[in-house]
Amino acid sequence: MLSAEENALLTRTGPGTPMGALFRRFWLPILAADELAEPDGAPLRLRVLGEELIAFRDTSRAIGIVGAYCAHRRASLFFGRNEGCGLRCVYHGWKFDVGGRCVEMPTEPADSTFRERVSIKSYPAREWGGLIWAYLGPPELTPELPQLGWSLVPDSHRVVARTFHECNYMQGLEGEIDTAHISFLHKWFDDDYSYKGAVTASTQFDQTPRLTVQETDYGFVYGGRRDTPDGQYLWRLTHWLAPTYAVVPYPAWPRGDKIWVPIDDQHAVAFSVYYHRDRPLSGEEIGNFRAGLVNAPELERRAFELPDGPIVDVCRPKHHRGRDYDLDRQIQRTRNFTGIRGVADQDRAMVEGMGRIVDRTDEHLGTTDIAVITARRRLLRMARDLEEGVEPYAAHHGDLYRVRAAVTTSPEEDFHRLLASVAEDLVAR
Repeated sequence: MLSAEENALLTRTGPGTPMGALFRRFWLPILAADELAEPDGAPLRLRVLGEELIAFRDTSRAIGIVGAYCAHRRASLFFGRNEGCGLRCVYHGWKFDVGGRCVEMPTEPADSTFRERVSIKSYPAREWGGLIWAYLGPPELTPELPQLGWSLVPDSHRVVARTFHECNYMQGLEGEIDTAHISFLHKWFDDDYSYKGAVTASTQFDQTPRLTVQETDYGFVYGGRRDTPDGQYLWRLTHWLAPTYAVVPYPAWPRGDKIWVPIDDQHAVAFSVYYHRDRPLSGEEIGNFRAGLVNAPELERRAFELPDGPIVDVCRPKHHRGRDYDLDRQIQRTRNFTGIRGVADQDRAMVEGMGRIVDRTDEHLGTTDIAVITARRRLLRMARDLEEGVEPYAAHHGDLYRVRAAVTTSPEEDFHRLLASVAEDLVAR
């Protein structure tokens, strides 16, 4: 349980907040690269950490992440013309390049130098691992891009999706690093749909995992240990990487990871990545991902109006809060634990159902919540350290992110000895 003050510190990420300052020390994914694939294509409306932004790819394929409004009369640049290596406001024709500089001002005399003194906010952008990343922090502290395992494979080995969530980022992240819920939330009674193999058998045989956490320079790795029917131990090893990466265990390749990025305090986007280390994904694997059968939901429309007015361009899940995630009580009685079909939809129903910002002062946490507790404490400590001038170490050491999760069955019950035995597989090469 957190105090009200701690909960506010954890969940508030807008400009001027301690947690917002921490997030702004890292490269943050803001789009899937294929959402902004076309040079001179349509701009996209974004909100990131409470800031209104426009993303566009110019004629030369450079990426612009700029303030959403023209410096002249504050018209929305979403309506702008993306042409000739710049975004031109359609109200009076002022044009801005990817660096936010005003490069044309046709309403002023030809000999005017006024445009040289006018600019809009802009942020550096990079394309990496199938995503477009932005850095919103101080230029002199520009960090390294994280070398996550899926970012190091060819594009053909990976598929990504960006999904809108109607809740604070932390609720989604906490769900990703919670191993106990898979024994219940994702349980199928119907063998045609249930997860196959020892992982499923053991998570149902033993529904009370024993958790051990080891903090690291990037965040932490934790092991959830369950007894197996044959007297061994099933270990699920999960990583949390600062600020909001979850590397969760899969029993086989392909595997999936998640990144959570705040839109604002009450909304977030989740980047779902599904990849294979050694080969291109098959058409069936990509189809299952797009259909919501893996770690991303089935998606539909763009353009969602936030409660305070701005519109963001983001894919919304087909089975969403307004439709009760298409919960089917007959399926709940006979085929699965929730009555909701997709894994990602089951997760989202839980974290969005808590409210936009959950009241953590009213929780009662147990022994299987150790990873969640550790993530909260680590983020709070990092935000407070930054207020004291201590920069986050992981932001400037991108190689720390080269880790994988693991699932293993072992006679070994000691977490630290187990880590030593599987260390090579845990490092992405």
